[in-house]
Amino acid sequence: MTKTTGRQDLQDGLERVLRQFRAMTAQDIKALSQQLTGGARSRRSNALVERMARGRVLEHLLEADLPAADAAAAAVLEAGYEDRTPWRPRLPDSQEGSRSLALQTARAALKILASSNRFSVAEAVERAVGYMCGPQLPDWEYVCVNVTLEGAPSVEVGGWHLASFDYAADPLLPLTGAPGMSGDLLAPRALHEMHGFGLLRRPLGSDPVPVDDDRPRVLVWPLLALNLALEVPVVAGPRYLVEPGRHVITPYLGWPLPSEVSRWGYTLPPNLPRPSYVISREHEADVAAFCRAFLAGVTGLDARRRDQLARAADHFLFVKCHVLGDSVSGTAVSPLHLSEAAFRLTAALECLLAGGDGGRTDLSRKVQQRAAVLVGADDDDRLRVRNTVGAGYAARSAYVHGDKEKESDLQALRSVVCRVLAHWVVQAAQCTQLSGRHGGRDGLANLLDDALLSHRLHQEHIVGPRDAFRAGGGTPPLPPVVPWAPSRFRLAGPGLSPIDLV
Repeated sequence: MTKTTGRQDLQDGLERVLRQFRAMTAQDIKALSQQLTGGARSRRSNALVERMARGRVLEHLLEADLPAADAAAAAVLEAGYEDRTPWRPRLPDSQEGSRSLALQTARAALKILASSNRFSVAEAVERAVGYMCGPQLPDWEYVCVNVTLEGAPSVEVGGWHLASFDYAADPLLPLTGAPGMSGDLLAPRALHEMHGFGLLRRPLGSDPVPVDDDRPRVLVWPLLALNLALEVPVVAGPRYLVEPGRHVITPYLGWPLPSEVSRWGYTLPPNLPRPSYVISREHEADVAAFCRAFLAGVTGLDARRRDQLARAADHFLFVKCHVLGDSVSGTAVSPLHLSEAAFRLTAALECLLAGGDGGRTDLSRKVQQRAAVLVGADDDDRLRVRNTVGAGYAARSAYVHGDKEKESDLQALRSVVCRVLAHWVVQAAQCTQLSGRHGGRDGLANLLDDALLSHRLHQEHIVGPRDAFRAGGGTPPLPPVVPWAPSRFRLAGPGLSPIDLV
């Protein structure tokens, strides 16, 4: 008997069981359940009692019908399938053990069917067989995030995939976290209920198992790209390792929060789930295209420039996770003092735009001018950028020196920092290809100073790379902030099957 024939026998047996079960009325299920428990009657009937009765009856039907599936279980164990230790026990060799394996596989298939009514029996059996005794698959890293997709199961965003927590549409999600699958409070479903029904994931391949994100920092890049592309704060939760479509793998204790996320000071209030925001279908492709183009630019940076960008990102993400985490999402996160937010945002600009001729002398004026040259679309826009950054510096100075608080438009300043971060990556990658005054350590600062007085330099080395990036990053302007009002955001969750088998 071949594996295919054996698996077909298992499928046929499961379909017979389901036909019998679905032909039974609620009274039939209740009566058989009472008979299986020795005639004991429950004094009350509720959803839990009814669920236990359905599970008891299904288990009885499986045990009664699946002895004929011994050959199917044996076929499952033929060449091409192997045990995987230490993540699961060795597979049984005896006939009784083979029958037990068939029952376990059938139970897993039932629970897969219970997770969504979009699975066929054949698909459930195929996944259950791989889950129980399939050959080892390369592991992936999964990270909870609070942004999910309305349409596509996943989109590639530059080495990472942004995906929804949707078992019916995504075969790469671990079955150990599916609705209806047994597990403890640290199962992926429970994690995502608390931290958002979206995830970032990537194949580990030759990458080491992530333990400490500080060296090297890898998670900051996709999170920075998503935070530049979206108005809402995109925040990461715990990470876990997955054998795609099968098992959750935990080579270390617990579900660790990525260490670099703590740099941004985000704390989840107790007993308050984090909302998930849905990227609408019409924006998914544009957001993904921007992230890919941005992360391609990050990949082209040398180590020193990447460190500059990471330090600026820490300031920017700190402000976004706090201020917008309170005002836009409604999450009860302690907001920053507005002057402290201005302090951090201007610090982010200094991380990127300081240096050049004259060192740090008259730094605030230089940062204002360089930001205006870097991102200004025309003369009026350059004046607005310069004035916005200047007001941020005034608020920062009052905050640092304990003077009376000065007003600044925090949203306008944050928007300028978004644009600077995106354009800086483009220009820094461009300067790595230049030599002389516009290359090397202070090449970008010198280029921005010279472009202030040279129309040719500005068009060739500022506007040209910017337009090329825009063309490669999608149709929206930089950055492609999704134009949604906060009232349009809605919470997201995994779809549940209307047919609850167990």
